Amino acid sequence: MDVIAIVPAHNEGANIEKTIKALKKQVKKVIVACDRCTDDTYQKAVQAGAIAFETTDNQYRKAGALNQALENYIDWQLPNQYIFICDADTVIADDWIKRAEIALGKGEYDAVGSVFFGDADRNSMIEFCQQLEWYRYTNQIKRSKKVFVLTGTASLISAEMFRKVKERKGTFYDEKSITEDFALTIDLKEVGARIISPISCYCTTEIMPNWRLLFLQRRRWYLGALQQIARRRWDCVLFPYVFQQLMLLISVVAFIGLIIFTIYLMAQDMIIFSFFWFLIGVIFAVERVITIWNQDRQAKLFALMIFPELIYSLFLQIAYIGALFQLLSGSAGTWNHLD
Repeated sequence: MDVIAIVPAHNEGANIEKTIKALKKQVKKVIVACDRCTDDTYQKAVQAGAIAFETTDNQYRKAGALNQALENYIDWQLPNQYIFICDADTVIADDWIKRAEIALGKGEYDAVGSVFFGDADRNSMIEFCQQLEWYRYTNQIKRSKKVFVLTGTASLISAEMFRKVKERKGTFYDEKSITEDFALTIDLKEVGARIISPISCYCTTEIMPNWRLLFLQRRRWYLGALQQIARRRWDCVLFPYVFQQLMLLISVVAFIGLIIFTIYLMAQDMIIFSFFWFLIGVIFAVERVITIWNQDRQAKLFALMIFPELIYSLFLQIAYIGALFQLLSGSAGTWNHLD
């Protein structure tokens, strides 16, 4: 099995060498698509042993950079070839490819995704909440065996499936999508690709260091999903994503409604102790801890406090509302690169 890695990069001089070093241990070739870089990303990529190129007239951000790399630097005639897509701020586990080969070797899957964790210490509330969110996401994948998004953070995809997507859609990555990995996941499923994200295939990536950047990131993620729901024909492949967005919308309305109702009761001095709702609160706290039970004691204590994660959840729901407004206003969204 031949594996070629493609790394889209925009001003990633601080991270690119570390990413390439991890990849070079496991893949045949590393290609870095330097997209409108104004720093030393290109030079550092070449020094680290990668094949680097500068994108030409790319107006489509990450999706456009990936398409140029796939069009110009991959020999599509080679048999049994796999393309490894990896973010420039990602460091994969030492045996990532070997673990993925085990899954692919059984002949049951065509693409292998990654689970990911933050590369920063948990020194603040926002870092803690993001880490716990990703821990729970990993445990959810482990339980359900379902992959909703083949993450652009680190994923291995057969060249055959990439070819099928292009034959069907006319391009590898949807250049109109602000979340190209989400769009590609749906495209792959539509051409019959079987996808898995083994827990053993993990990586570390950057987390948002402040609330502003987190808001911009999640608003983009939500907008990208909503755009795909709005643009595509609803079929058996898309329906689970439609249902997911519907449940998310209901949860946003219910959560904000609960907050408003609670504030009203407090203002009217109508708050009374209820053993039933106290018990519900205890059950919720236990659930928060159980879902990250495989983490350390500090993480469990943080989860037990409940309120920091409730604030975090409310913040994410505000980001979702922001994405809804962008969708309804026809906004294409913004990328907001983390320097």
